[in-house]
Amino acid sequence: MNIKAVTDALNRAHVWHKTKNNIISTRRTCITIPEINNKVAYLAGVIAGDGNLNTCKRKKGGYYYRVNIVGHEEDLQYLTTIIADLFNYKPKILKDKRKANCFFFNIPCAATYFYFVELGFPTGKKRNLHVPQIIGENPDLFKHYMLGLIDTDGSISKNRIRLKQREEKFLKEIVQLLKRNLNIESTPPKVNYTKGKPFYYIRFPKLSF
Repeated sequence: MNIKAVTDALNRAHVWHKTKNNIISTRRTCITIPEINNKVAYLAGVIAGDGNLNTCKRKKGGYYYRVNIVGHEEDLQYLTTIIADLFNYKPKILKDKRKANCFFFNIPCAATYFYFVELGFPTGKKRNLHVPQIIGENPDLFKHYMLGLIDTDGSISKNRIRLKQREEKFLKEIVQLLKRNLNIESTPPKVNYTKGKPFYYIRFPKLSF
């Protein structure tokens, strides 16, 4: 990731910051901006599954920018080590009081938020989700992206993986990229309903990732 892309996004959002080498400092945080690597790709897959990017207004004007991820505590503990290694920031895991055995963390940093925006993630509700181009064009990066997506939205039964998502179009893209990058044949998306809402799923062989 070119640090200039992130600083340009911060400028457009009128977020004060300064840079030094590959570090961006805002008034609240100091973040390292990593190059796109396997850990970034895995984290991107996790965010596609159980994360999102959102903003909320500040009382004194402006916005808070956050990357959020939900999950089981032990899984989030592993993710915090990856985030600390990539961005030099370790988020705090919190209990989601609305759900049993569910935890979450926020990365309340505008630089990290815009890093993933520039990578290609939607903000707010996850609509029109797609695999970031730089990841979809690289088989090794895509493999690690799929690992993150499977760890969040996938399930394994015998020798097959079942991947479930709200967006049919996104799964169609996954089917194409599995074939092109990893030579894995997947079923086309099928639909079922959970609490009256349509969810789509695909199945493909469990191979050595």
